[in-house]
Amino acid sequence: MVFSLMLVVAIAVGYIGRRSEVAEVRDQELTRAAAVGAARVDAFVEATRIAAISAGDDPAAAVRAVRRTYPAVSACARADDEPVCDGPLAAQIPTADLAVAADSDRADVLGRSDTVLIEARGEDVALRILAPVDQWSGSMLTEVTVEATTNEPVSGVGSIEESGGKRQTSAQVLSAPHTFVLAWTTEPLSLPQGEEFFYALVAGLALLLLALAGTTLFLEQRSLEERATFDALTKLPNRGEFERRAADVLSSTAEDTTVCLLLFDLNDFKQVNDTYGHQVGDELLVTVANRLAQSVRDRDLVARWGGDEFVILMPAIGSEEMGVRRARQIAEHVAGRTRLDGADDAIRIRTSVGVALWPAHATTLDGLLDAADEAMYRAKRDGTVAAVAKAPRPAPAIERTLVV
Repeated sequence: MVFSLMLVVAIAVGYIGRRSEVAEVRDQELTRAAAVGAARVDAFVEATRIAAISAGDDPAAAVRAVRRTYPAVSACARADDEPVCDGPLAAQIPTADLAVAADSDRADVLGRSDTVLIEARGEDVALRILAPVDQWSGSMLTEVTVEATTNEPVSGVGSIEESGGKRQTSAQVLSAPHTFVLAWTTEPLSLPQGEEFFYALVAGLALLLLALAGTTLFLEQRSLEERATFDALTKLPNRGEFERRAADVLSSTAEDTTVCLLLFDLNDFKQVNDTYGHQVGDELLVTVANRLAQSVRDRDLVARWGGDEFVILMPAIGSEEMGVRRARQIAEHVAGRTRLDGADDAIRIRTSVGVALWPAHATTLDGLLDAADEAMYRAKRDGTVAAVAKAPRPAPAIERTLVV
């Protein structure tokens, strides 16, 4: 039981530890994805700035320079005439305010989300590119989305935060101080499929082992309780259990109510053991116990007192005559010739019964048992089926002498 419980705890601790490791790896990958995204935006910004400066007064040369380096981006440039645009997203680039500012040499991120709009001005050429910020996969267990934003993260750049089912971190674009790249995921944390199955399998086996150990412990405890409560041979309550239950009955019985105790003893039981052996004697005791249990009311208490003696406690038996009548009825049900395995001949069962009433013959359980025992031996000696206990002698009167 202890080993099974320790195994379950060890598996739970291992599973929690493994999830912590995976969570740490996920956060590391989020940080890496944000850093890579920021580096890419930095590269776009620098390439745009260089292209705008080196193009001189040729917008088309600036567009070609950017597209040659980054085929996935779209670019628009102009000097004095109409802008020159190229790329799959060129139509989405605003060109109405694309103008040249003299002596300008800067780059600003004007867009956000999954694309970044970058602007740079040379001496004669103004250039804008629309650069996509793609999803980052890396070695992540879950899919990560990377996007650019001009909104500064609430919890600070580089910190891990979780809100609304989204776990994210951020990195700053160095070439554009007010631009940030976010990396986030909404996938729930989980171990690789093989590991999840392994932990589920081992946990199931550990719980099964724990259940088996618990069941075994319960059955052993129940067996111990039964051995302490019931007679192993006849399955009737044993002497200790009878005394406990009988004491409860007497303590809860009203003062004007009578309780009858019958003490049964098998006659010639030693002769049966000597003639046929103890196995036949045990079978005889079981037969008598079953017949006694069948002969009483549900509220009556039947127990094996010891050896070949049985005891019955019967509440609400109001008189000695009723007690003797019930004793004879039960003795008649038990008596008779009985065929038992191991005995060549039918065995005749005879009993002697002592009858005692509470509180007429005794006011305690021990006194009631002593009274019934005396009556049972008297019945055996006189050759009768049942005998009633003798009434207790009254306490002697104490003479008082008046001293003058």
